[in-house]
This record gives sequence, C-alpha cells and structure tokens, in this order.
Amino acid sequence: MTDREQISALLDGEVVDNAVIHQLEHDNDALQTWESFGTLRDVMRGETPSAAQWDIAGAVASALDKEPAHTPVHHHDSDVVPMHEAQPTPEKARRHLPNWLQQVTQVGMAACVSLAVIVGVQQYNQPESTSPVASTATQPPVLETIPFSGAAEPVSLSRDDFRSTPTEAQLMEQRRRINAMLKDYELQLRLNKDRLSENQTLAPSMSSTNQ
Repeated sequence: MTDREQISALLDGEVVDNAVIHQLEHDNDALQTWESFGTLRDVMRGETPSAAQWDIAGAVASALDKEPAHTPVHHHDSDVVPMHEAQPTPEKARRHLPNWLQQVTQVGMAACVSLAVIVGVQQYNQPESTSPVASTATQPPVLETIPFSGAAEPVSLSRDDFRSTPTEAQLMEQRRRINAMLKDYELQLRLNKDRLSENQTLAPSMSSTNQ
C-alpha cells in the first residue's frame, strides 16, 4: 500500500506498520495528509466542531512563499529604436496632385496677380477729388507775410509746391514694369504646363516597364 492508503487505514483503526507511525512523527507532508484525512472523516460523519479553525492565512502565506519572484522589466532608452517616416520629394508630391487641382491653383494665382496690378495702377493714376467737401478739407493754410512796405499780404501754400505730377517718362516706365511682370508670370505658367504634360507622358511608360 502507498503512504496515503496506510494513513487512511490507520485512521480507520486498522493495524499498520510502525514505519507509518514513525513517518507521521518526522514527516510534515505525512502529518498534513493525516490532518486532511481526519477533517474529511469528521465532515462525512458530521462530527466537525461548531467553530472550526481553518488556517487559511497560513496556507496562503506558504503558497506565496513557493511562488517565484517576479521582477519588473525595465526598458532603457538605448533599446528604443526611433521610427523615421520618409518624406516625399517635391517632384513626387507634385506628381500625385490631380490635374484639375493644379489648373485651379494656376488660375487663382494669375487672378491674384492681375487684380493686384490693376488696383495698383488705379490707385496711382486716380485724380484728386474736386468735390466741395474734399476741397474744403484739403484746402492749404493761408499765411500772412509782412513786406517792407508795412502792409500784410496773404500767401497760400499750394499742394503743387510739394507734389510734382508724374511725367510721361515715369508713366511709361511703370507700364513697362507691369508688362514685364505679366510676361514673366505667363512664362512660368507655360513652363509648369509643359512639365505637367511631360510627367503625364512618362507615367504610362514607366508603369508598362514595371509590368
């Protein structure tokens, strides 16, 4: 018989070897088995005490002592590999833009430049207001001077004394600069259009080559 069977037989009052009794006296595992079997027999017979004292805390403490030690894992900054996302080049980004969006952008830029040029020319060539209110508000002050004869004479300061009218040469130079700006912008639009058409032509050929 095994040790458990011999311990159970001893609980039942049967005759067993003296080695079992000696084992119960010196082996803690055999003693715990004896106590467990005794408790089970009392429960089955209904002979359990009214206030049974269960050593639950001791059992939990012993189970925790048998558990392996858990150490937290520390991550070092040197072990972390940074992730760098590849940024697209301007050529690739421009190639992914749809055609209608590029055309709308070019038309909007052309409209803004034209509007700025027209407003600047109108502001530069706008004549002075001749309304009574404006003439009264912008009327130059009148100063009185005393000549050698002793009589005071009024002298007015005209705006023409401080502001000179633009000459024909200055107006021609301004028109020439505006025309140069418009021609340069038109040239930039043509270059962008040619580059876009070239990229569209190369795209199908590259896709067929990859296939």
